[in-house]
Amino acid sequence: MRFLFLIVLTLLTFNSYCQKNVYTFNNGTFFSKDQINAYLSAGNKELPPTHELLPVIYHKAIIKDSIVNYLSFNVSNKTSTKQSSSSEFIYKQDSLYLLLNRPLPAFKLNDLNGKEISSEDLLGKPTLINFWAINCAPCIEEMPQLSRLKERYKDKMNFISITHDSKTRNNLVKFLEDKDFNFQVLELGELYEKELKIGAIPKNLFLDRKGVLRYIQSNYPLQRKSEVIEIIDIDDKDNYFTKIINELIR
Repeated sequence: MRFLFLIVLTLLTFNSYCQKNVYTFNNGTFFSKDQINAYLSAGNKELPPTHELLPVIYHKAIIKDSIVNYLSFNVSNKTSTKQSSSSEFIYKQDSLYLLLNRPLPAFKLNDLNGKEISSEDLLGKPTLINFWAINCAPCIEEMPQLSRLKERYKDKMNFISITHDSKTRNNLVKFLEDKDFNFQVLELGELYEKELKIGAIPKNLFLDRKGVLRYIQSNYPLQRKSEVIEIIDIDDKDNYFTKIINELIR
């Protein structure tokens, strides 16, 4: 029995060494640690000397023979004059990502016309759900770009938004009058946001035809050009929102 136990332990240890670590920003592209460290080094050169990028792993999953690390770069004040080691990856589980590759929890919410919309109504087509609020400046800034996505893919995909704001209390209809936003808006979604454990917004969830959560993103894609942060055009090959949608509608 002891001999059998040692064999099993050896096999498990060997398997763990065989698994390679890859890194993703949950956009369908995977990177090696060397590539991440190169991006990290380049990004730090763009920051003031008082700040640095900290790599945070917020979710891990085993896919085939790889350990997939879901990663983000957070800007932080330097705690010392010495540059942090690029190998210092912080692990902090984001509970929302525990829903990844699982059916999204069901919901029933009303749109601004009082019509009840449920998660079951969305089955059969991929879906983009945008979570936002009227006091969230980045949420408002990305509305025109999200609207362009809907214009292009509206026949192949559902586009809805959920806000914890209220039609009556926050006068949502008037607020949206001068906003370039064509998503169907569902109100009073605060409890549902809490159920999903959504923290910071905006948050964009991409579901497949069966309602399974496949991708989680924050802001609409941005890029730095010289000293300016710009929105990535819908036709740009680096626009991972477009890339995700094209994958889901295939």
